[in-house]
Amino acid sequence: MSEYTDINQILTAGGVVLLPTETVYGLACRAADTRAVERIYAIKGRTFQKPLAVCVKDVAAARSLGEFSPRAIALAKQHWPGSLTIIVEAKPDLKIDPNCLSHSGETKTIALRCPEAAWRDNLDGPLALTSANRSGEKDCVSYAAALAELGQEIDGGLETDIPLSGLPSTIVSVVKNDVKILRQGTLEISP
Repeated sequence: MSEYTDINQILTAGGVVLLPTETVYGLACRAADTRAVERIYAIKGRTFQKPLAVCVKDVAAARSLGEFSPRAIALAKQHWPGSLTIIVEAKPDLKIDPNCLSHSGETKTIALRCPEAAWRDNLDGPLALTSANRSGEKDCVSYAAALAELGQEIDGGLETDIPLSGLPSTIVSVVKNDVKILRQGTLEISP
């Protein structure tokens, strides 16, 4: 059995795991699992006013969750997999926890991320994903640091030998083809 199978089994059972992205280690669980999503908030000490991003395997998986305008599609195809989070209008009646959704005026939105990480290809459904640290604390760029901080409260994890940048992902909102840079991170994106 592979380590990816083990992680998918933990996630299917409602677990919370550590996963490396290209930037930092993240806490992840099934996006549809409300109890697991609530555990992530409790582990981090994060306020429920800050929604979690949703990690997807590829552009097709992202398009099943959000309404992608031509500009959003172009950004996804150009920068995914990579350290870009794209916020788009959420499709109606999604089977994910409401804490993975936000609102932009009257519009319900979803923040989607497709990281450059080997485990992503083995992803079995969308994951809620956030940095593996306590709210307000430094992001973890090593597995040892993430385990030292959160190890007692998680159910498993994957380690990588690839150095992580420690820099935040770029966050771009592309709702109704209106492009707004919310956080300029490792990727330089122009509106």
